[in-house]
Amino acid sequence: MCTDDRKDISRVIKMREQRQQQQQRTKKKKNESEERFFVSIDDTRHLSINIEQCKQFCKLQYFEFAPEKELGMFADLVELMRGIIHFEHARKRDLMRSAFDRASGKEQRKKVVEDDDDCCVGVRDNRAIEHEVQAVSFVSQFCAMMALAEFTLLSDSEWELAMEEDFMFRLPMTIDWSQYDASLLRKFLERNGGLRIGLPKFCERALVFKRGVAVSKHEGLFVREKIDLLIEYLLKRPVMRVLGLGGGSDVGNNNNDDNVKKKLQQQRSQVKNQSKIERKTLRRLMPTIMSVIKNIHKKLELSEPTYKEVIILYRENKMDENEAQFLNIPSGAGPLRLKSFSNVPMADLEMIFPGVKIQGKFMDYLSNGITVLLVILGLIWSFITGEALSERGMQLLTVAGGKLSASFANVNKAKAMYAAQMSQEVIKKMDSSGFAVLSSVVQDMEEQETKEMILAYAAMKGNKSGMTIKELDEKLETALMDRFGLKVDFDVHGSVEKLVEEGLVSKIPGDSGMYQVVSLEKALKKLDKKWDGLFDYSPSSGTTSKGKRAENNASSSEKTFSVAEDEFKMERDLMLLLSNADTERGKEAMKLTHKLNELNEKIADASVSMKKLNWRYA
Repeated sequence: MCTDDRKDISRVIKMREQRQQQQQRTKKKKNESEERFFVSIDDTRHLSINIEQCKQFCKLQYFEFAPEKELGMFADLVELMRGIIHFEHARKRDLMRSAFDRASGKEQRKKVVEDDDDCCVGVRDNRAIEHEVQAVSFVSQFCAMMALAEFTLLSDSEWELAMEEDFMFRLPMTIDWSQYDASLLRKFLERNGGLRIGLPKFCERALVFKRGVAVSKHEGLFVREKIDLLIEYLLKRPVMRVLGLGGGSDVGNNNNDDNVKKKLQQQRSQVKNQSKIERKTLRRLMPTIMSVIKNIHKKLELSEPTYKEVIILYRENKMDENEAQFLNIPSGAGPLRLKSFSNVPMADLEMIFPGVKIQGKFMDYLSNGITVLLVILGLIWSFITGEALSERGMQLLTVAGGKLSASFANVNKAKAMYAAQMSQEVIKKMDSSGFAVLSSVVQDMEEQETKEMILAYAAMKGNKSGMTIKELDEKLETALMDRFGLKVDFDVHGSVEKLVEEGLVSKIPGDSGMYQVVSLEKALKKLDKKWDGLFDYSPSSGTTSKGKRAENNASSSEKTFSVAEDEFKMERDLMLLLSNADTERGKEAMKLTHKLNELNEKIADASVSMKKLNWRYA
C-alpha cells in the first residue's frame, strides 16, 4: 500500500472520529437542554388512595380467584384492623388535643389564689417553665405523628431549589422573621439534634412539612410577565451589577451555566426513591433577551412541581403581658400555630409564611424613580436660573411636590395591589388551621397505617412460600404504579414490623430473610381476641363493679345500723315492760300480803272461838 493511500485512510478515520465526537456533543447538549426542564424530587411514601380503593385493589390484584367466603373474611380483617388502630390512637389523640390547647392558649384558665408577692412570682415562674416544657413535648409528639402520616420536613436543598424560580406569583417579597418566636423550636432541635441536619436556616422559626408531589401546568401568552422578564434582563441586572448588589439569577451567564451543569450531574446520579418532575418556568424557557423577543407573541405552557399538602408549624413572638394573660400563656410567648395548604407550587412556597412583606416591582420603582429624578433636575435648574422664588418657580415647586406625592402613592398602591393578589392566592391554597389540622393529621396517620398493613398482608398472602422485604417492596410499588399511576416509596419495613407485632406475619427460620403470613382464619382469630381484650369488662372486676360493691356495703351498713337501732329499742322497751311488771307484781304482792294477814287474823279469831266452843261442849 502506498503512502498516499495510507494518508487517505487515516484522514477518513480521523474525519469519522470527529463526526462521532460532534454527534456525541450534539446529543449531550440535547440531553442537557432537555434535562434543564426537569428537577429530581424525592418520592413520597404517602398512599393517596382511600381505604375502600385499597381494599378493592387487593381483591382484584391478590384475591382475584378467591371464593366468596374468603373475600368476606378479608373484608372483616380490614374492619378489625381499622377498629384496633383507631382505638390504639384514641388516647394519643386526646393527649395531643390537650397539649395543643395549652400551647395555643386555648386551655381553660385556672384561678390561682396567691397571697404573697414572692409566692406570686414563684408560682408564675413555675407555670412558665412547665408551659415551655409541655410545648416542647407537644412539638416532639407532633413531629412523630407527622412521620407516621408520611409527612417529611422541607430540607435546605429543597428550599433553595424552590427559591431559584418564580411561577405564577412573580412578586418580590421578604419574610419578616421577627414576628416568629425562636426559643421553642431551638429547644426542640437541641433536644433532637439529628433533625437539624439539612434543615433550612429558618428552622428555629418555623417547621414546614410536605407530602405528595404533582405537576401544576398553565398555558397562556403571559405578555405582562414576558415584559417584566425582558426589563429584568435589559435594565435590572445591569443596574444591580453597577450598584454591586448582584445581577440576580442570571440564566445566561457562565457561572450559572456551571451551576446548572453541576445540578444536572447530581440529577443524573439520582437514587431509587427519586423521580424527575417537569419544571418549565419563563426563565428556563427564555433564558436570553433574544429568546424573550422571539416568544413575546407565542403561547407558552408553564409547569412547576407542586406539593399536594403543606403544613407549617410556628409560634408567634412574645406578646404584651395583658394579651398573654388573656390567652392563658404563662411564659408570655405567643400562641402556637398550625396551618395547612394544598397544591402549593414549589416556586411560590414563600407565600404560605405569615409576615410576608410585598415589595414593588422593579418597573414600578424605575418609572417613579425617573419621575422623581426629572422633578429634582427641574428644581435644580430653577435655582440655577434664578426662577425658584418667582411665580413660575412656585408653580414648579407645587407640581414637583404633587409628582413626588403621586409617585409615593403609586408605589404604595402597587404594593397594596400585590398584597391583595397574594392574599387571594393564600386563601385559595389554605385548607385549615389550628386543631382542624391536628385532627386531620391524626386521621391520616390512622388510615396510612391501616393501608400499609392491608397491602403488605394481601401481597404476601398470594405467595405461600414467603417473600423477602425487597421482593415485597418491588411487588407493591410496581402494582401501585400499574394500577393507580402512583410513584411511591412504600414503607415496607414499617408495615412488616407492624404485622409481626400483631402476629399476622412471622419470619421463616434461617438466613433467607423471608417472611410468611398466617391464614385469614388465624389472622381473624388473633385480631378478634385482641379486640375483645381491648374491652375486657366483667361485673366482678372493674370500676363499675367496685362502685356497686361500695353501694352494697353502704346499704348493708345502713341496714345493720337500722337493725341495731331496732334491737336497742326492743331491749329498752322490754326492760321498761319488765320494770313495769315488777312494780305491778309488788303492788299485787302487797295486796296479797295484806289479805293474807287479814285472813290469818280471821283464822286466829276463829280458833279462839272454836276453843271456847269445844270447852263448852266437852
